[in-house]
Amino acid sequence: MPVRDVVVVGAGVVGLAIARAYASDGREVTIVERHPSAGREQSTHNSGVVHSGALVRPGTLRAQLNVAGSRLLPREAAALGVATDRCGTLVVASRRSDLPRLSEYHAWASQNGVPDVRYLSADEAHEIEPHLGPCERALLAPTGGRVDAAELVRALDSDLARAGVERRFDFEVVRAGRAKDGWTLYSARGAVVEGRTVINSAGVGAGHLAEHLGAPGHRVYPCLGEYARVTGDRRNWVRTMIYGFPPSGYPGIGVHLTRTIAGDLLIGPTATYLDSPVAPALPITPLATFAELASAYVPGISERDLEVAAPGIRAKTVPPGSGEAFGEFEIVEEPPGSGAVHLFGIESPGLTASFAIARYVVDRWPADRP
Repeated sequence: MPVRDVVVVGAGVVGLAIARAYASDGREVTIVERHPSAGREQSTHNSGVVHSGALVRPGTLRAQLNVAGSRLLPREAAALGVATDRCGTLVVASRRSDLPRLSEYHAWASQNGVPDVRYLSADEAHEIEPHLGPCERALLAPTGGRVDAAELVRALDSDLARAGVERRFDFEVVRAGRAKDGWTLYSARGAVVEGRTVINSAGVGAGHLAEHLGAPGHRVYPCLGEYARVTGDRRNWVRTMIYGFPPSGYPGIGVHLTRTIAGDLLIGPTATYLDSPVAPALPITPLATFAELASAYVPGISERDLEVAAPGIRAKTVPPGSGEAFGEFEIVEEPPGSGAVHLFGIESPGLTASFAIARYVVDRWPADRP
């Protein structure tokens, strides 16, 4: 059995981008995935937003890779034949009490180096979004955009196949052991793969995989994000992406309205911690709740205009009740010098940051042959 230079565990958009970056650098790469195909978890169960970086706390790796990814993703997507759209992100202060938080986002955008972010008057905001409700002031981040995440995953997967990257699906890692030249990974079905460097990009499973690779103590919390889809003519009532402000202690950026690149209008995601990384069979959040949240920004959307859309599961590192919206992107080699590199807490803006994360990993752990 040949020893690969790199084995990537997890064929979500981040794992696929990492595998592609290593292959482009001439490394022999295998990517393994527990599902029958790529991108079956959070990579394709999201709103497809390409975040500008204006809404991410400065001074974090998460902010750094968000802003870098916002530049990289459209370019890399175009090379893969996938369209993106810089439609802009609108953050709306509906009440005067929202204005200090709007100012904070403006300051974050400046510190993060997000270009062309500017305040809008209520009239200017209504020119962009005519169906927008009450607005004291708004913030426009023009580099915010959208992409079809499922199409991007398919294009990345096809690109890896053309490049000769070995892709092994239905490969759930249940055991790992040190080998002379690195690591041996064993699947639940008895399959084996060996690699000098292992990249743990397993999302909600990253904590469990880390234990197999000799790095215990990393807890990843599955968090359900549910969506509703607007049907009929009201799906055209939003042109861009409308954000507001979540309640204090909310574990996320808050429910927002996103016009996808395919023309759907999504409301979401919610944020509900789960005991299992499996979405419940039935929705938790009633459509009436989505209607209430949406009508705060776009009055007139009612429950009868909505249908349930596919949910997703985030991989959070902040525990329930912590009061923190997001944890940091954690990308570490552990144990040091082991050749096992772990990615923890790569939730939003993981899609946006995917190509920047890939470059970050490959630059720091180049997987040079001995």
